[in-house]
Amino acid sequence: MKPVELTDWLRLVQIPGLGPVGIKKLLEHFGHPLAVVQASEAEYRSVPGMHPQMAERLATFRQKMPLQPVLDHLQRLKEMGAGVTILGDSNYPPMLAQIYDPPPVLYYRGDIGQLVGARMVAVVGSRRASFKALDLARRLSLALVSHRITVVSGLALGIDTAAHRGALEGGGNTVAVSAVGLDVCYPPANLSLVQKIMARGCQVTEATLGTRPDAFRFPQRNRIISGLVHAVVVVEAGAKSGALITARLALEQGREVFAVPGTGGDWQCRGSNHLLKQGAGMVEEARDILLEMNWSEQPLRKNTSPGDSVPRDAVRVTGADSVEDHLLQCLAGGPVQADDLSRKTQLTVAALSSILLRLELAGMVIRLPGNQFALQNGPSRDTTF
Repeated sequence: MKPVELTDWLRLVQIPGLGPVGIKKLLEHFGHPLAVVQASEAEYRSVPGMHPQMAERLATFRQKMPLQPVLDHLQRLKEMGAGVTILGDSNYPPMLAQIYDPPPVLYYRGDIGQLVGARMVAVVGSRRASFKALDLARRLSLALVSHRITVVSGLALGIDTAAHRGALEGGGNTVAVSAVGLDVCYPPANLSLVQKIMARGCQVTEATLGTRPDAFRFPQRNRIISGLVHAVVVVEAGAKSGALITARLALEQGREVFAVPGTGGDWQCRGSNHLLKQGAGMVEEARDILLEMNWSEQPLRKNTSPGDSVPRDAVRVTGADSVEDHLLQCLAGGPVQADDLSRKTQLTVAALSSILLRLELAGMVIRLPGNQFALQNGPSRDTTF
């Protein structure tokens, strides 16, 4: 897109009362963004449903809206390594362009190209999820990326964070959809996660730089999450969870909706269990999604380049020399106290605690009285979800 056309388009989206639907209708009528911004008032009036006052506003927007703030905004985006794509561009996500109200402008950091032609699934759920649900979200995402499926989520705490981390752990692609500007990290606790996503995935938002986390922006963000993907999986959601908004929008957009079954009567699962009652597909492992979507299994080729992640099974890294394998070997002879594990593995207490928690959540290790740990013989360590 030419720079002049881009600046005109960025000013166009700031016109009050126009909105995503109005801009989409203009683009459908005129065929190209440049034709939209160069049209006369009479041409605007010829658009079906166009109000005369809006036609007049569109015709005079260049004179009434200063150019310099837009140029400054573009310069700031460039300095932080971010980009802009406009509805109708070749690199605009094709799935998103199909929805009723696609964002006219999408700001991004990372590889926007991975949103074109990829198989994509959103993994969403409650911010206050149970430990079990967090582990399920992580392992499901890990299994999905192992079949070259891009995992999309909203970067919130809880299930969203677990989904992004699982995708990164599996060496696959993940897309974070934000409700704030690219220069605002929300929640702040996910700053390091965002940085990791930039190295392997992509962050997108329709919000301009400086946009804060106002409550009304999150439901708007959810339509982008569902609009980007072929299917939405709700891992765990209460009766009033925002994930249910994403599921509803997905149905309106013609996407498939899945849910993970939860314990009956558990308030944390009421929303996701309700989706199952309403006909959502039940997910117990990643293959459930592959079968329902009629997708072939496409194993992700392992990348052993330095610094890259290697696809894992539930938690364990392939290779006997991994830290987690060494820790598990230390437990092979029976229960061991945490202090002894720290000495044997030469890990700090903080690092050891983090790994042990992850192994506990994966069902591979159990905590015993006296701050002892032992191998868990119950759950399987298979590679599916």
